[in-house]
Formats: sequence, C-alpha cells, structure tokens
Amino acid sequence: MKTNLRTVLTLLFVALFLVLSMPLHLVLWLIGKKHPLKKYRASYQVIRWAFSCVLGIAGVRCHVIGAEHIPQDTPVLFVSNHRSNLDILLIQTTAGVPIGFVAKTELKKVPLLGLWMDDIGCVFLDRANIKSAVKSIADGAEHIAAGCSMSICPEGTRSHGADMLEFKDGSLKMATKANVPVIPTAVLGTDDCLENNEGIKITKGTVTVVYGEPLNIRDLEPEQKKHLGAYTQTFVKELYDTHLAEHLAMNQKAESQKKEGTL
Repeated sequence: MKTNLRTVLTLLFVALFLVLSMPLHLVLWLIGKKHPLKKYRASYQVIRWAFSCVLGIAGVRCHVIGAEHIPQDTPVLFVSNHRSNLDILLIQTTAGVPIGFVAKTELKKVPLLGLWMDDIGCVFLDRANIKSAVKSIADGAEHIAAGCSMSICPEGTRSHGADMLEFKDGSLKMATKANVPVIPTAVLGTDDCLENNEGIKITKGTVTVVYGEPLNIRDLEPEQKKHLGAYTQTFVKELYDTHLAEHLAMNQKAESQKKEGTL
C-alpha cells in the first residue's frame, strides 16, 4: 500500500494526541455536568488546535472566504457538500465557533476518537435505522439549543465528481427543529489532498472553504420548507461554482512555482 512520510507523521501525531489527551475527557465531563456550553467551547479549542496541527503536518493550507457571515452570538447549522474526510478538519479550524457534526455511527466505535466526538457535541447517525436517525436529528437540535453549532453534509456520502449528490431533506430538519440560521458552506479541493491519491497518502495543497450568508429557514415559503434539501443545495452549489476557478488557479500557480523551485 502506497504512503509517504507526511502521512506517517500525520497519523503518528493523531495517535499520540488521542492517547495523551485521555485525562482531559474527565475534566471536560466534570465541566459539562453544570455548564454544557463551557464544555463545548473548551473541547472546541483543544480540537481546533489538534486539527490545525494535523493540517500543518499534512501540508494542507486553508483558504477561507466569507467567515464574516458566521454569527458569533447565536448557534447555526452549517450545511456543506462532502468531498473528503478532511472536510470536518477544514470547517472546525476555520469557522471560529464551537461545532459538533453529524457522523456515521461507526465512528463512535473507533477507540478514543469517539470520546472526542462526544466532547465536541457530535451526534451519530445510523442511516439504516429510521427511528435512530430521527433521534439523532433531535439530539442535534438539543445541542444547538445548548449553544453549540452543528455541521451536516446532506449528500450522505463523499462525492468526487463535478456534480454534487442530492441533498436529503430529512437531514435539514435539525435547522427547523432548533429554529436557527443555516450557513451554506462549500468545500473545494480536500479530496485532491487525500482521497484522489493512490493508497493512503496525504499530499500538500491548498483547500478552500466558502461560507455563505445565513439563511433564515423560518422565513421560507411552505413549498421551500418542504424541499429544504434542494433549496439549500442551490446556495451551496452557487458558492462552489463561483469560487471553483479561483481555487483551481491558486493551486495551479502553486504547482508552477514548485516546479520552478520558487515555492
């Protein structure tokens, strides 16, 4: 299986962090008993630092557009396309607010990783179990009510082609239940740094995240609320299409400079 030194060092850092940070879970649990929001904020600062280190070791640089659209005084639901496992790291390190995310239930079983996912307010979704999925959406709404923003990828799985997969309406119910704004979020280039490589291999590159203006779900027409997935996807796709050329040009320039020995 092909890999490189950059990937080995990144995985080594992740393993060491998960092991050495174990005592922090008890501290965070004690904080969360009386102050859930303080727990989310403390957990977020730790995870943001760890994810920043991971991206730094991996040589992944983040280009952020539209961060000024993210409210600092109210929780929101970030709704994004999904291209890579690096998407969550990108959003967590650039949004500037505590964020839990909706993840597949299998991740909760990963030793030590599941503990940190609980600490930052993640909810776990079993798509094969409708009753469980409904509960996960309700749990996410409760996290938002406690002051922790949430992030969800309504495509349901990673897409690497030019077109996004269809956004599922049910996954957006979290926003209507919690009655909070939705931040359409477009992620570009994360799969070029990981999934598009042969074997398990992380490569250097610049990834882009674009945050759009908040959408107030409560102000929508009934028909728009009925097809909330499609409605929200139009904004995410517009952000993606608008900034794709800029993203590609930025990476092409970096590649040219690398070949010329100036980078």
